[in-house]
Amino acid sequence: MQKTLLFVLLFFGLVVTAKSQKPFELGPEYMRTIGQQHNASIAGFRGETFRNKSSFSIGLTYHFSDSYSSSKGFGIYGGYRYGFSNNPDGNNVFAGIKILFSLVSWEGKSSLFSPMMTPIAEVGYHFIFAKNFFAAPAVGCGYTIRVIPDNNSLDEDVGGRIIPSISAGYRF
Repeated sequence: MQKTLLFVLLFFGLVVTAKSQKPFELGPEYMRTIGQQHNASIAGFRGETFRNKSSFSIGLTYHFSDSYSSSKGFGIYGGYRYGFSNNPDGNNVFAGIKILFSLVSWEGKSSLFSPMMTPIAEVGYHFIFAKNFFAAPAVGCGYTIRVIPDNNSLDEDVGGRIIPSISAGYRF
């Protein structure tokens, strides 16, 4: 419980700090990890701040799976995106990286959470609608790594992933 509270406080502290820079975006994000035998869904909330052609993002995530190896957990990520357009206030092709840290619990194995890290490289398109709304579909490739070797996770949780995602929300 204390770790979750720490993540929430860290997230909102960074959001308040980043809000002083314009433009700034807040909204939900959905990612689907596809790889090996384990496919999972990741839903979360993200904030992103822009500086010229680049942006920095942070997010809180909830992981869930209903495949044969059911899992659930929480995570936090930080990322960097580079836009290929000279206009940060318009539609933009981007490439970026993010690192997702997560605590995942596997049903049937243990109720303990296994720490995982997934570096992700992504490409996508950032749409701006009516100056204040955005949508950003992307596709990424990542590799999930166990941070601490343990017996609580399953064999298919480590390895390469294809990670399509969509985020949308409000631009301040």
